Amino acid sequence: MPQLSSSIVKNLISIFKKVNVVKYGSFELKDGSLSKVFIDLGILSNYPKEFKETIKIMANSITTNTDIDPFDGIIAPPMAGIPLGVALALELNKEFYLARSKPKKHGTKKLIEGDISKKRLLIVDDIFTTGESKAPLLNSIRDHGGTVKTLFVVINRTPKQEKLLEFEQKYQVKVHYLLSLKDLD
Repeated sequence: MPQLSSSIVKNLISIFKKVNVVKYGSFELKDGSLSKVFIDLGILSNYPKEFKETIKIMANSITTNTDIDPFDGIIAPPMAGIPLGVALALELNKEFYLARSKPKKHGTKKLIEGDISKKRLLIVDDIFTTGESKAPLLNSIRDHGGTVKTLFVVINRTPKQEKLLEFEQKYQVKVHYLLSLKDLD
């Protein structure tokens, strides 16, 4: 994965500090583990200027990365991934597919909005810790006839690179990210 220039990394860190994305204390993470750092990228869309700048950096990173396979559209898991995914799809002029955490109980009872059969999708989300929360979406995309080769996240908070590699091998998907947790120290 191409490295971001030090000026872009500093810019992202500055944005995240300005809008208080990184919080320190004692927090339980989605996977049940405890952490002294919580990353709340869900609030980024409350700051239009900073949000737009982050999306432009994401778009540039995706379009200049030759290791990211071509894709037809973007899909994002709820919640923090959705505004990132929608904005990125608009920036890249790509289709966006909404993924639900649970199928609707009424109407079409869909988990994914739109026909993704034969579509090549890029999953976009805010954070990667263990990746296991992404597994249901990966499986659902494949069950609906779509393909996914890449997961793109803003921050990789995995303490051990081996865990990321295990996830990539298990789910046959490449994980790309802008920053790691250690960049935010």
